[in-house]
Amino acid sequence: MARISSLTKERFRKSIRSVLKELSRKVMIYKQPIKQECPNCYFDKFTGKSTGKCKWTIDEAEQKQTEWIVSHPGQIRYKWFRVGRCPICHGEGYIEIKRKAWIDCLVSWNPNSLYTNSTVYTPAGSEGSTSVQLKTDPKYYDTFKNCVSVIVDGIECKLSSPPTLRGLGNQAVLVIMAFTTEKLKVDSGEIVKDYS
Repeated sequence: MARISSLTKERFRKSIRSVLKELSRKVMIYKQPIKQECPNCYFDKFTGKSTGKCKWTIDEAEQKQTEWIVSHPGQIRYKWFRVGRCPICHGEGYIEIKRKAWIDCLVSWNPNSLYTNSTVYTPAGSEGSTSVQLKTDPKYYDTFKNCVSVIVDGIECKLSSPPTLRGLGNQAVLVIMAFTTEKLKVDSGEIVKDYS
């Protein structure tokens, strides 16, 4: 059995990474959101939702909001309500802060198809590519493993399997498989021929 030298592995790793660097494009990753307890209402730990009661009186809420607006113009964080659904967290009891990152990836739509990155025309109509393969640097393994969704070419995709490391010595490239359920956008000016 022939062994591959470490010099050959390193040469392969450098050449693959340079290909990824030159041919890749930006892909947006939505990371796990940060959840903060709502500053405006009480959180019920038993139900995991808002209690529907405001923490502040009318005067306290107005004073806190004026202090908040000085450092965060245009944002509402404190608003008084009597009972019911909190106007800040909408009854959830917490506020989600979405986190996103941009990562350079080599993108291949329909990686198992002969006609990649194109629309497929069938007797039933046209359909777009639904699976996508991303290749990037292995340092982003944890980012992709814990992500919520991926935006590729403006289309939201979900991971279909955990990210895998490929290449000589399993350290050359990170491969991510994802899918989308978005439908192909149809031109509203399209004329459908009547065959009857």
